[in-house]
Amino acid sequence: MTMLRASPPQRAAGALLAMPKDRIDRLLAVMDGRMIARMLIATDPARRLALLGHLDDTRLAAELALLPVVEAAAVLAVLPIERARPQLERGAPEHAAMLLDAMPAAQRTRLVAVLDPLRDAELRRVAYEKAVIDALRGTAATLQWVPDDHGSNLLAGVFHRLFGVALRHVADGPLPAVAVADAHRVFAQRQVHGVLIVTNAFTTEVPVPSREPPALVVVWESGDNDGVLGRALVRLAG
Repeated sequence: MTMLRASPPQRAAGALLAMPKDRIDRLLAVMDGRMIARMLIATDPARRLALLGHLDDTRLAAELALLPVVEAAAVLAVLPIERARPQLERGAPEHAAMLLDAMPAAQRTRLVAVLDPLRDAELRRVAYEKAVIDALRGTAATLQWVPDDHGSNLLAGVFHRLFGVALRHVADGPLPAVAVADAHRVFAQRQVHGVLIVTNAFTTEVPVPSREPPALVVVWESGDNDGVLGRALVRLAG
């Protein structure tokens, strides 16, 4: 093990794979995840495949989870599709989105193209919510997720008032009326000045509850001007 640690990653991978299988497995079992990551990134495709043959998906996931996002993304970027895809389809979509964001564009495109459609929709939702939050940061003095809530709902402090902001990404089609009603329900008991419902979906005839607090639906895409959200909050503020 000392010799492997002292060697450049590519040479260490070659030396490790030249050993008997049982010794390889014993060394990998006690090897630091960062050392495994360096070997996977540095070695050639044939040796990378051989090394991966000693790491099942569960072990690979455990090692990736211990790495910083940038290093884990670098490993995923060089893995064969059939080994990288299961890693992106497990765990929280927020973490998968961070890994994809940290990859070069070409590798990111290669992996997104083979993701399960449901996983792809989750990642699009996460990316949309991140874009909305980034846009709101220029308008809101304070911004936080609603405590003890499992939806995509935020509390925004603007103009010395508190507003509810409901993020409603839709994979396809118009914004369902139930999404608006649900957003209003989340904030009805939170003493907010108004509820801003931000969506990427077209909203032709979505009923907005007439009861307090007042609600407003805004269609916003990640390429839109940030001021759209600020102006919507001004309207709610009256």
